[in-house]
Amino acid sequence: MRLQQLRDLLAVVSHGGYRAAARALNVSQAGLTKSLAKLEEEHDVVLIQRTSQGIALTSAGEEFVSYARAVLHEADRAEAWLSRARRPAPKQVKVGVSVEPSLRLVPSVLKDFRQAFPKTTIHLTQRSSNELVAAVLDNRVDFAVMRLPQHVLPDDLRVEPLYSTSAAIMARRGHPLQGATTVGQLVDSHWIVVGDPARPGHQDESIQELFLQHRLGQPRFAAVSDSVFGAISMLLETDCVARLPAQLLQHPLTAGSLVEIPVLEQAHLAYQVGIVSKTARRLGSEAAQLAAMLRSFARLSGVLKNLGAVEGVSRA
Repeated sequence: MRLQQLRDLLAVVSHGGYRAAARALNVSQAGLTKSLAKLEEEHDVVLIQRTSQGIALTSAGEEFVSYARAVLHEADRAEAWLSRARRPAPKQVKVGVSVEPSLRLVPSVLKDFRQAFPKTTIHLTQRSSNELVAAVLDNRVDFAVMRLPQHVLPDDLRVEPLYSTSAAIMARRGHPLQGATTVGQLVDSHWIVVGDPARPGHQDESIQELFLQHRLGQPRFAAVSDSVFGAISMLLETDCVARLPAQLLQHPLTAGSLVEIPVLEQAHLAYQVGIVSKTARRLGSEAAQLAAMLRSFARLSGVLKNLGAVEGVSRA
């Protein structure tokens, strides 16, 4: 018994005769008749009878047809699986990002990466630095582009610093405390932190730098948002304050709407952004290329920034 014989049988049954079935299958009627005759002969069974009204299934034929349908259904499923298995798996790169690089660095590189790898999907996850370290260790992301934490990272992580940047305490334009000059003046303010909503806000490194290191105790938290733009929305609609990447003050979505509160303790604080990956895990070609493009763009941006600073001094 061959699968084609079962397909021939079902075609004759569904089309009500050999002639119509042969036209549907684009085969000769004689060949179709021979195929089913051989099936019946090999197994010594009569499946189809010719009558004055056309063809009809015998009782054995009616029972056999139900099995034939089941067999062909499973055969079609198996063929579909084999077709999928022959196709290459979709290519993807999973990248974790903290707030600052998600604003400029990563978006600036993605366009060129998509042109070079149009069939590769990029999955971006924005989380706090501590969460991204855990995601790299658990292989949930290929690598992370993130604010490098102050504490020493595990030995099985590779850390590649890219550039140094700064944050700013910001609030909506017209905020009653936008002229504050010390963190102490903001102790009673309600703060918004970007991070994991399931974790308390006081674990944020920026809060530790400003409040705990200056022995000001814990600030009052209004919200912990897992999205920087969620935090921005709350800042624009309330009198809350937040410590966010300074470049947000020039971002098209917030320029002119958010202002910096120029406190003294914040003036000289800086932090590094870098790529964190797992030492024992070899990046795929697409992930490795994206990481290389990020390094190159960060290096080029740093050179242009330094040239701009020198040019500004010479003009002055």
